Amino acid sequence: MDYLKDKHLIVTVLLAVVISCNGQTILGVQHFARQRLEQESWAKIARHAEDRPSGELHRELKISLFAPNSNYNYSLQCIEDVLFYVDSLVFNRSEWALEMLESSAQLPAGVFGAGNYHAAGLFDECLAVRSTSNRFKGQYCTVFFKPEPVEQSGMVDNNPTTNQTSTAFIILRQLFGTSVLDAVRVEPKISSADASTYMLPSLGLCIPSSCSASDLAHSVAQLIGRYVIANQSIVTIADENYCFTAEEDSSTSFSGPDIAFMATLGAIGLLVLLATAHESWRMYRGIRFSASDNAAVSVLHCFSALNNGRKVLSLKSAGSDNLSSLHGIRFFSTCWVVLGHTWLKGVMSNVINPKMVVEEAMRWEMETIINATVSVDSFFLMSGLLVSYLLLRELDRTEGKFNLLLFYVHRYLRLTPVYAIILGFIATLMVYIGTGPNWYNVIVASEGCRITWWRQFLYINNLFPTDTNVQCMGETWYIAVDMQLFIIAPLLIYPLWRWKTTGLILMAIVSLATLAANFAVYAIYSFPPTLMPSRMQEMMKLVMTYMDNYYSKPWTRAPPYLIGIGTGWFLHRVKQSKLHVSPWIVALSWTLSAAIAASIIYGLTPYVNETLVPTIDDVVKLTYGPLHRAAWALALAWTIVACIHGYGGFINRFLSWRGFLPLSRLTYCVYLIHYDYLNVFYSLNRKMIYYSFIDQLTTFFGITVTVFGLALIVSVCVEAPFINLERWMFKSHADIARGKSGEITGKESRTDPELNANNGHVNATFISEENPIDVETTSEMKL
Repeated sequence: MDYLKDKHLIVTVLLAVVISCNGQTILGVQHFARQRLEQESWAKIARHAEDRPSGELHRELKISLFAPNSNYNYSLQCIEDVLFYVDSLVFNRSEWALEMLESSAQLPAGVFGAGNYHAAGLFDECLAVRSTSNRFKGQYCTVFFKPEPVEQSGMVDNNPTTNQTSTAFIILRQLFGTSVLDAVRVEPKISSADASTYMLPSLGLCIPSSCSASDLAHSVAQLIGRYVIANQSIVTIADENYCFTAEEDSSTSFSGPDIAFMATLGAIGLLVLLATAHESWRMYRGIRFSASDNAAVSVLHCFSALNNGRKVLSLKSAGSDNLSSLHGIRFFSTCWVVLGHTWLKGVMSNVINPKMVVEEAMRWEMETIINATVSVDSFFLMSGLLVSYLLLRELDRTEGKFNLLLFYVHRYLRLTPVYAIILGFIATLMVYIGTGPNWYNVIVASEGCRITWWRQFLYINNLFPTDTNVQCMGETWYIAVDMQLFIIAPLLIYPLWRWKTTGLILMAIVSLATLAANFAVYAIYSFPPTLMPSRMQEMMKLVMTYMDNYYSKPWTRAPPYLIGIGTGWFLHRVKQSKLHVSPWIVALSWTLSAAIAASIIYGLTPYVNETLVPTIDDVVKLTYGPLHRAAWALALAWTIVACIHGYGGFINRFLSWRGFLPLSRLTYCVYLIHYDYLNVFYSLNRKMIYYSFIDQLTTFFGITVTVFGLALIVSVCVEAPFINLERWMFKSHADIARGKSGEITGKESRTDPELNANNGHVNATFISEENPIDVETTSEMKL
C-alpha cells in the first residue's frame, strides 16, 4: 500500500502510461513502428506540443507506437500483427482497429478528486475484435504498476540519443506545467502477479492475441520503467492470468479432479431426482413412508427434495425448550457477516472513488459495518451455549454415560459433507463459470483449495500462517476454531455436571488463562484495538500479524465460547423453574447490555481518523482489544437468558418470530457460500463501480437474497440428504446393537424430539436445537 503515500507519483504514472501506452505500447515494435510513424505522428506532435491542448495531444499520441529500444526478444508474430494493426488504424481507419483502440483504457476518471488509480478499458468489446481475415483476435490485458525505492547502485547514466525523451518531457510538461521526471534513469523492471496485485494502480489494454503478457510487460517497462519519479522507479506487472481472449472453441479441457467432482455432483443429482420422483409416485399412490421400508428405500428417501424442502422451510418447531430467540440472533448475525464482507470485497479495490469510501469510513454510522467482526463472537457464544446445554441434558438422561468418540464423529459428519461439496466446487468448476478483468482472484481461490483442502477437512487451516497467494475459503477459519473448541468442550462441561464446584473453578481458570493470552498478544505486538480499515497505514503494517497471532487462533477467540458454555450450564440449572428477577435488576441488566454493545460498536469513533489521531493510547488498546469480544458475549448472553425466561418483551417476540426458523436453517450454507460468491461477483465486473452508500446497501440486499437462495438449493440437495443419511446409519447401528443385547423396548424406539424440531438439520453452531448425542449404543463410555 506504499503507493498510496505519493499521489503525485501515481498520477504521473497513470497519465504518462495512458497517454503513451495506448498508442505506443504495443509491444516490441519500437524500431519498426518508429520508421513508419515517427514522421507522421511524433514529429508533428513535438513541433506543436507547446501550443496545443492536452486533449489533442492525447488523441495524437494514442495512434503512435513509439517506445524505447529493448534487448528483449519479442515474438515475431506479435510484431507483425502490431504493425498490421497500426497500418489498419492510421492509414485505413479500419473499423476493427478503431474498436481495438477504443477498447484500451482512457484517462481514468477521478484521478485527482476521487483517488482513482485504475484505468479500465472495454473488456467484452476488446474480446469481440477480429482483424481482417481473422488474422488475430483482440486480447484484453491489465498492466499493474508498483513503486519501488531506487538505490544509488541501480541508477544508470542518462544519455538520450533521440528526441523521444524530449517529447515525453514536453507532453508531461504540457499536462503538469513542469517536468516531474528526474534526470537519472534505472534499468526497467518487471514482475509477475500475485493475489494482491489487483489492488495496485492498473491500466487495461487491448492488444493482438499473438502477443504474450511478457511482450506487453517488457514494452511497457521500457516505456515507463526507466524513469525515476520522487526517488522511486516503477515496476511493471503483467501476467498471463490477467490477459483474456474469447474462446471460440466451445470444448473445454477438464482436469482429473474436475471430472471426479462432476461425477460426484452427477451422482448426487441423480439420487435427488430419483428420490423426488419416488416420493412423488408414493404420494400419488397414497403410500406413506414407514419404519418397515427396506434399507434401499430409506436411503433413497434421504435425498428427496420434497421431503427435505418441507423440513427446511417448515415453520414448526417441536422442541420443548424455549430457545426460539436464537433463530433470530443466528439469522441477523449471518446477515451482519455478509454485510461486512460485502463492504470489504466491494470497496477494497473495485471503486473509482476510494476517497469517498475513506471519508464515509470516518462517520460514526459506518462503525456498524466496520465492527461487524463481533458477529462471529455471537456464533461462538451460541455454539458454546448449545453444546453445554444439550450435553448436560444428555448427561442427565444417561446418568453421566455417553460415547465420547461418537460425540466427535457426529459433529464431523454433520459439518463436513456440505463443506466438502462447496470446497470441491470452488477447487474445480468455479473457474469455468465466467471471466472478467480480475478473474485471477477466482483462479487464486480455486488453486488455493486444490493445495490446502486437507487442512480444511482436518479443521486446522487456522493454525497455518496466512499466505495471500494460497487462499481457500478464508471465512472457514471460524469453523476450524469452533471445531477445536468443540473438542475440548466435554472436558469442561462434564466436570460442571459431575462436580459443580470443581467444574466452576476449572472454568474460571481456563477463562482467565484465555483472557491473559489476549492481553499478552496485544502487549507483545501492540495491535490496534480491532480491525480499523480507516487507519490504513497502521493496519497494513500489522494486518497479517494480527490475523496470524490473534484473530484466528482458538486460545484468543475462546472467551465468548467459554461464556456460552457457562450460559448453557446456567440455563440447564434453572430450566425446571422460572427465573425470578426483580424489575429494577432486569432494567439495569438491559441498560448495561445495551451500553456495552453500543460502546463496542461505536466506542472507537474518536480514533477512526488516523490524521487527527496518529496514535491510539496503549490504555485503549489494552482494554478494548482483549476485552471487547468477551464483553459482547456477556451482553448477548443476557439477551438470550432474558428472552428464555420471559424478560425479553418485544425483543423476544421479534427474535422468536417463526419466519426466522427456516432462514436460520440456511445460515451454515450461507456462511460457506457467500465469501466466494462475492469473489466471483466482483471479479465478473467489467468496470469499476462508483461507490455510494445507497448503491452499496442495495447491492448488499441483492447479494443476501441471492446467497440465501443458493443456500436453499445446497441445503435441500446436499446438506439435508447427508444429515438424513448420517442419522439413518447411526440409528440402524444402534438398533442392531440393542437387538443383539436384547434391550429393545418402547423407550428405545423413540425419535429424538430435537431432531424432529429441526427437521433433520443439526449443527450446534448454526442450528439451535441440536442434541449432540441422539444415538444410544451398548459401548457407552463414562467420563
